[in-house]
Amino acid sequence: MKTKYWLLPLIIIGFAWIGYSKNSENIPDTAVSHNEFPPSVQDEQYLEPEKETVKAVQKAVLTHQEMETTPIDRIRRMPEMTQLQAAFVEDHDNYNRYPPENRRFTSVSQDPLTQRYAIDERTTLNEEKTVGLTLWSDKKYYLQNDDIQIYAFIQNGDGEKLETEFTAELLSYKRKLGNIELIDEDNDQMYQSIIPLSDGNLPINAPGIYKVIVSNDEHNIKDAITFTLSKPDISLTGNYRDKISADGNLIIEAQVDVASTDRFYIQASLYSSTHVPVGTTQVSQQLTTGKHWIPLSFAGLMIQDANESGPYVLQQLSLAKVTMPMQRAPIEKPNFITDAYALDEFSSSKYAVSDKL
Repeated sequence: MKTKYWLLPLIIIGFAWIGYSKNSENIPDTAVSHNEFPPSVQDEQYLEPEKETVKAVQKAVLTHQEMETTPIDRIRRMPEMTQLQAAFVEDHDNYNRYPPENRRFTSVSQDPLTQRYAIDERTTLNEEKTVGLTLWSDKKYYLQNDDIQIYAFIQNGDGEKLETEFTAELLSYKRKLGNIELIDEDNDQMYQSIIPLSDGNLPINAPGIYKVIVSNDEHNIKDAITFTLSKPDISLTGNYRDKISADGNLIIEAQVDVASTDRFYIQASLYSSTHVPVGTTQVSQQLTTGKHWIPLSFAGLMIQDANESGPYVLQQLSLAKVTMPMQRAPIEKPNFITDAYALDEFSSSKYAVSDKL
């Protein structure tokens, strides 16, 4: 009897196992449902294509937004702008009002050509601050046959010019070329030196920047000025012509004579016949040897903004060969007068330019 009872637990366990196995066959196999793949498998097979599509769309939208939206655009769309933002937009619009070669100015002192060629008059005080040395030359740019004129005087604190003596030397890139004598011919305590470049007494023959150092031992004071000897290889013939272009701008053509093939830079300023400033224009071109007509374009809107009818005056003109340093010719004053154009003959359209910064 005992041997029969010990088999009973094994029989019960066996029946239980058989029942579990049969029930397991009726349980759905969740592993075959694609919605419940393990995360790594699901991402790889189903989510990655969707992610790539979303990224591509987002990138396209962003690119379109970047094309359509700039800092200026975003500021313009603000319901309310600060004073600084409004000023920024106004400056931006004014800067892009005309073509890039044009610049408007409203006074003679603002004329870029006047500023570039203005005489550089320098005043230096001695250590005791009791007297000052004032020094200048008559031009900034000279040609080979010009005379260089240098002026100097000593003045005390009461504004009185003093009788004295100067020593001066000429240098080129720190190399001394010779001494210069400054004398007071008129006994007005204004000392002057005239250096004729054509006589060959000083070795000033190569284009470049030169320096003159002027010293006064009596008051232990000195200063220096620089000037440029230029060989621009371009000159005006004196011939001009003018017209209004198809797009409503004033075109003045200046004829130039070129001595050697190179790149040249021309800048000019325009005024009304009543001496009201209009603006400047500039052009840079590669030119061959010989005569050429150079078109100088002044935007119609710039003329409209000056509110001045014709005739107009080509007041100042600068010629230069594009080298290092720039080989500028002395400033020209053509005083060429155009036809008497009416103000409404010119375009009032703003220059078309992208707002991108």
